Amino acid sequence: MDLSRFQFKKLQTRLLISLLLPVLVIVLLGGAASFWYSRGIMLDQWQESAVVKLQRAAHYIEMRVFKPVDLLNVLFKVSDRKDIAISPDQVVDYLLVMDGVVSAAYEPADPATAPPAARLPGMGSMDRMNMAEHPGMRFSRSQIASVSGPRYHADEKGRTVIMQISLFGVSEKRLGDLVIRMEFDFLLKDILALGWWQSDMACIVDETGAYMAHTNMTMTDRKTLGGSDDPLEQAIFEKMNTQPFGTVSLKGHPPDLIAGFYKLAQVPWTIIMFADGHKILGPIVTYRNGLALGVFVLAALVLVLIRFHMCRMVSQIQQLSEKAQAVAKGDYGSPIPVNSRDEIGHLVESFNTMVEGLEERDHIRNSFGRYVDPDFARTLMAHPEAGQLGGVRREAVMLMSDIRGFTNMSETLEPEVIVAILNRYFSHMIEIIQTHQGIIVDFYGDAILVFFDPLDEPTSDTVLRAVHCAFDMQFKMPEVNRELKKQNLPDLAMGIGIHAGQVVVGNIGSDARAKYGVVGSAVNITSRVQEQARKKQILISDAVLDKTTRDKDLQVKSSFPADLKGVDQAMTLHVIEPAKPYKTLCT
Repeated sequence: MDLSRFQFKKLQTRLLISLLLPVLVIVLLGGAASFWYSRGIMLDQWQESAVVKLQRAAHYIEMRVFKPVDLLNVLFKVSDRKDIAISPDQVVDYLLVMDGVVSAAYEPADPATAPPAARLPGMGSMDRMNMAEHPGMRFSRSQIASVSGPRYHADEKGRTVIMQISLFGVSEKRLGDLVIRMEFDFLLKDILALGWWQSDMACIVDETGAYMAHTNMTMTDRKTLGGSDDPLEQAIFEKMNTQPFGTVSLKGHPPDLIAGFYKLAQVPWTIIMFADGHKILGPIVTYRNGLALGVFVLAALVLVLIRFHMCRMVSQIQQLSEKAQAVAKGDYGSPIPVNSRDEIGHLVESFNTMVEGLEERDHIRNSFGRYVDPDFARTLMAHPEAGQLGGVRREAVMLMSDIRGFTNMSETLEPEVIVAILNRYFSHMIEIIQTHQGIIVDFYGDAILVFFDPLDEPTSDTVLRAVHCAFDMQFKMPEVNRELKKQNLPDLAMGIGIHAGQVVVGNIGSDARAKYGVVGSAVNITSRVQEQARKKQILISDAVLDKTTRDKDLQVKSSFPADLKGVDQAMTLHVIEPAKPYKTLCT
């Protein structure tokens, strides 16, 4: 399987997939689990309620079926207590006035002993005995030792149920039978409304599954439960053989039809009720649809929220990426707006700070060169004129150093050796110059031109910085020579000249490349002063000496006049040195 096509290139797409897909799966699984759990609870509650209602319907039928039996019990008790003779004709009369009784008759066990009786409507060959015509026949509790339980069977058309009760004497001889015919419509009256979830159809079957009665007129030709190969009826019949009550439904969500059954306790019948599955399981279906809608709305809401926040996040990341590409090309532009206080907002702030630092560093490099102490460069940038092209005229102090005899030395050494010597020498000198806040204008072979900008301090303090810088440079030379000696390289000796005067200070160059430096005749004079210095000497001009009179840590060793090239008048130069050992001066 080629997985490369699933490697989305866009961050937004990947975030949508990685965030939304798990959320949707969790929501869907949670919704499904909630539905099945709730569905199980609702089905259990429904089944419990269904059984209770079926039980009520079964009890209602049993109560109506046993009304004739209850009447007999009452009559027998009355006869036994008051010695009242009750004739079969009177019993039959009592039964005939009962609701639901179509016909009733007494059939003696020995027809020969029975007098002629009037024929009852609808009774066929059944006879009624008239005790008024034959007072010798008495029907009282004292003549009956026991009564059999009722036996039931339905007529061929399933309209009535025939109840047969046998009466036994003291010798356990059957005296006769009471035959009562009751309407099934009466037994099932109000059962649909009072029974199980307002069922659409109800029926009664016996133990063999034969239909005894039903409320659906379309089932008049049906004889047995499941006889039409109906899968629901077959499932009911199978479950009836193992359970006294229950519910049955087939596949479907919900199924088209649901059935419930309950076996009567005192009558070998089972009442079965059918109902529309959509009606019964309507609450579950409504809950399912509502849950599905809720899951969809929740997923849509999560998608909107994720997309809203993710778009902001991706937008800022895209801005960071585009800004980084521009910075790589040297285009710093304006800072990225910070729109949040979260991790992305902190990242944007950090990026802006980084770009600001890079821009400042590049500006320092472009404006002040590589050989300016960064802290001092920031001090320079605090002055508006320092960061702009152009300059101002003011007094500054210039220092120039040069290695004596280096030109002749370089003619006898390999280029690599010359570069190694200069790198060793410059690394120490640059560090010292930066320590004293000197600004390196340029390197001229082995010579270094440095100027000290007064900025906001008095010129005398600037001159002292330059003088002490020269002392440190000369003091460092023995250490430099020791390092060179370890590499079998020749010793070096340096001369330094210092001069102060009016120069133009500022950025010199273009927008693409500029350097903070000085121009003017004072720079040329400094170069000429340096040329007069011998090995290990520091020469200063009168302009410098005038500003060092208050410094008791240095002294003038000697002075001499010098005609400098490019200078109209002779200048007096002074050789200076520390007034005491330099280590003490440094401390």
